[in-house]
Amino acid sequence: MRLFALFTIFLLLAAAGCSPRYVDVRGEKFEMISESEEKELIEHARLSMKTIARKLPPQDMKVIETQAPEVRFIYAGDRYGRAVVRWQFPRYEAGVDYEGQLMTKYMISTVFTREKLPEVVDFRRRTPRRRALPGKTGR
Repeated sequence: MRLFALFTIFLLLAAAGCSPRYVDVRGEKFEMISESEEKELIEHARLSMKTIARKLPPQDMKVIETQAPEVRFIYAGDRYGRAVVRWQFPRYEAGVDYEGQLMTKYMISTVFTREKLPEVVDFRRRTPRRRALPGKTGR
């Protein structure tokens, strides 16, 4: 009898941990991916970043392997939408952009690196030149 009670409690706790999470988007309720799937997505992003490892400095690859990324989800349906996993560096950002049915074989992933844009671009001259904001010194 005790074994049955422990087994029942274990099943209830497991079911509570696997309950779906929801997000409200403009009055519609969409199912989100679970926390464990989010961790799996981050690990997939880290493995995907290794495909461009030769383009990144080794110390930045260590940051990617050890530090938590910035993760942003935009849902357009149940477990459907866009997810961006990225790491910020002083001169650029790198990451993976996921689109489609998240955490399925139909999910599309794109690895990217982008140079950060300057704070202000001066278009008064023929060729755009970077300039500092008022009150800031330096180049």
